[in-house]
Amino acid sequence: MDEELGAPVRNPADLERLLRANARSMLRFADFVLHDRSAAEDAVQEAFMIAYQRRATLRDDAVFVPWLRTIVLRECLRWRRRRWLQNLGLTDRVAAPATPDPATQVDLARAVRRLSPKLRAVVYLHYYEDRTLASLAAELGIPESTAKTRLALVGYPKSGEQA
Repeated sequence: MDEELGAPVRNPADLERLLRANARSMLRFADFVLHDRSAAEDAVQEAFMIAYQRRATLRDDAVFVPWLRTIVLRECLRWRRRRWLQNLGLTDRVAAPATPDPATQVDLARAVRRLSPKLRAVVYLHYYEDRTLASLAAELGIPESTAKTRLALVGYPKSGEQA
């Protein structure tokens, strides 16, 4: 199970323990954003090295997971930019389908793969981790209005409509 809190993470041993405890979750997130397991593994490894180097910048240990996820997302975006000429979303995998219908799952996976990494991050946090607009905006370091706009771009219901 993923850990959010523990002893202060400025200690390398404590940081290593928390990184190991959250590795699976961060890998799932990176794989969802990049749609390439190998690239996701590389991006998470790079992000963990960055987290280790920047552990002193973590001001509040209670926000370790959002801090780490932000580093992972930024590394995924950097990875995507570096590999711009490669198409990272060619697999037919379906990540955490929301519907039991296989045809709909495939259509949904194709639609999600066509989204930009920034839109995929918002979709992942909102639909797959059931995060509120305020929560996902804070974690991604964007205004709530930007998160709402990004969800609207992918068809999130406007207020008054059913979700």
